Amino acid sequence: MRRMALMLIGLLFLSTAPAVKSVSVPEYAGLSLIELGLKDSVVFGIYEIKFTDVDPYWTKAALDIYENGVKKATAVLGLGDSYYYPSSTNPLLRITLKWTQADRKTILIAIDSPLIKIASDVRLDEGDSYTLPAGFPSIKIKLVDAYDTSAKFTVYLPYTTLTKTVNENDGFGVAYKLTDEVSYYPYVFVFLKSSVKNSYATVDIYVPKYAATKLEIKKATAKETPTETKVEPTELVYDDILYVGEILTINYNSTIYKLRLNSIGYYSSLSLFDKNNKPLETFSVKEGGSYTSKKAPIRVEIPPNSVDLTYNRTYIKVYAPSGAEVPPIVREAKIKVDLSTNAKEMLLNSEELIVFVNVENQGRGKAFDVKVMAPLPNNFELKSGIGTWSLKTLDAFTKMPVLVYTLKPTQVGRYDLGKVKVEYYNEAGQKKVISSNEVKGIVVYSIPEISLSAEAFNGTWSNYITTQEKSIKLRFKVSAGKGNPEFEFIKNATLELILPDSIDGETTIKLGDIKAGEEKIVEGQYVVLKQAVSIIGAKLKYQDPLGNWHEEYFGNLLIINSIPPKVIVEEKVQKVYPKPEELPDYIKKTLDTLKDPTPLAQAIENITVSYLPKKPDYKTPLIVILLVLVVALGAATVNYRNKYEIVRSKLERRKKRPGGLPKKEEEEQEVKTPEFKKEESP
Repeated sequence: MRRMALMLIGLLFLSTAPAVKSVSVPEYAGLSLIELGLKDSVVFGIYEIKFTDVDPYWTKAALDIYENGVKKATAVLGLGDSYYYPSSTNPLLRITLKWTQADRKTILIAIDSPLIKIASDVRLDEGDSYTLPAGFPSIKIKLVDAYDTSAKFTVYLPYTTLTKTVNENDGFGVAYKLTDEVSYYPYVFVFLKSSVKNSYATVDIYVPKYAATKLEIKKATAKETPTETKVEPTELVYDDILYVGEILTINYNSTIYKLRLNSIGYYSSLSLFDKNNKPLETFSVKEGGSYTSKKAPIRVEIPPNSVDLTYNRTYIKVYAPSGAEVPPIVREAKIKVDLSTNAKEMLLNSEELIVFVNVENQGRGKAFDVKVMAPLPNNFELKSGIGTWSLKTLDAFTKMPVLVYTLKPTQVGRYDLGKVKVEYYNEAGQKKVISSNEVKGIVVYSIPEISLSAEAFNGTWSNYITTQEKSIKLRFKVSAGKGNPEFEFIKNATLELILPDSIDGETTIKLGDIKAGEEKIVEGQYVVLKQAVSIIGAKLKYQDPLGNWHEEYFGNLLIINSIPPKVIVEEKVQKVYPKPEELPDYIKKTLDTLKDPTPLAQAIENITVSYLPKKPDYKTPLIVILLVLVVALGAATVNYRNKYEIVRSKLERRKKRPGGLPKKEEEEQEVKTPEFKKEESP
């Protein structure tokens, strides 16, 4: 009996090799399912779990828990129930009754321990390794390559080496083999937080809270008679997905077998029933392995990398004898359509509405001949996209590529985007129609045409004035063109005046909101600081209905000429003369007022002399005679002086000579000259 029990255990738990799973961080790490007969126990480290009792209907089982040989607790569990040791708030172990086999007098239990983080934000450069601390098996995790959003690791176990590439914000688990039949998964879980290409990666490391590696199954009895299967299962009758809880029906030789998938994992649990739902056998199949039933001509295979923990399913192959039939499992597709837009508010003539249609099959069944029809609201025109899409098959838990089309509004207002309709056929060939949500309250705004005018007051309002006043009044008018005031307006408008240095006053004028068809007029007093030709401009700043800021510049709004006109003054003096009879008295008074009246008196005399009677002139002849004598005397004097200069010059050139040489004629003349000079000397 003991030999047959060992054979059964060997068939239930085929030899394992550590495997790697790419999933998010799981909550627990667990052992492979363990089969216990009554009074059998499993020793796991310092703990022993013993199957001590069962109810008559094999619906509940009692398990005693020992720690270091001392009984600590008893767990009474129904199918699927769990017991947390030492407490549910701080569990070290979780023991779950997975299945009972009344015909075999055995149960299947799962033993799990919570995963805990032992290393956080570990930076590994390419080629670096992380080794589990003391107390753990010799397990080393090495970063082989770092990519942009993923990384490649090699895990070194005492008995093998594994390589895995994982994406950021995801992780992988590593199973550790405790015995030939039982593995602990995930004994190590590596979560990739970030990766820098060709540089380093940052990881978190998780291990079980109870990380014992010693496991032993103690058998109280070993008597079992195996059932021989005479017909070999050689024909592939099912090659598809099977979800947890689903039952596959196999018809062979007028016999009906039902195969149910109980759970999935590194080892997946399946149960075989007859047509009356009587349990025949429960067994486990390792991922990448197979199992041949001892109760029916059926072999089950789970290909490598087939287990999908996300959707609780696995890819499975079922073999049966030739002639066996498997009716298809009809599953229902669950189509969900989501309609969304890039915005709920937009501006006319500047933006387009981008519509997104997401179609997802959230059911287990496939959808065929899928047709998507998108809506087109009033006052919008289709700019891009076709508005209708089709797909031959939409598999379970898959999405269509996001459907995108663009609409351009042609008029302001408030609009609703109607429902998207999706037509498809389910696996039973029935036509289904699904509608999406509506997008309501799409508002199209516009900016009205804005104009700005300005005037200054100088008796009348004008955009050009001349003034010599020190203060002037200015008026500004901002107008919005005609339109729909509910959807066409500007907000928080501010007028910023651009004043030259010759004008002083308020430069920032708040106008607030201005709707289509409205105008706002503001006035203010401004000071003229100096004479100049002053040009006033302005900048209008405002927000559109969506809150975006805009600026408009207006130059040469006003011209203020404060330079005064040039005045040319011509003085015209009209002299008034005294009457003839008043003139003598006027002259006398004038001369009396002068300090030196002589020049004026002499001038008056020179004027009046020609009007007086002429007197005899005795002086004139005498003056003439005197002038003649003076001229004659002057001429003689000049003549004598010239002759004197000639004689003097000759005397200066004469030189004395020694001896008694006779004098030349020239010298004789020189001697005579003094005599002539003497005659003139009187």
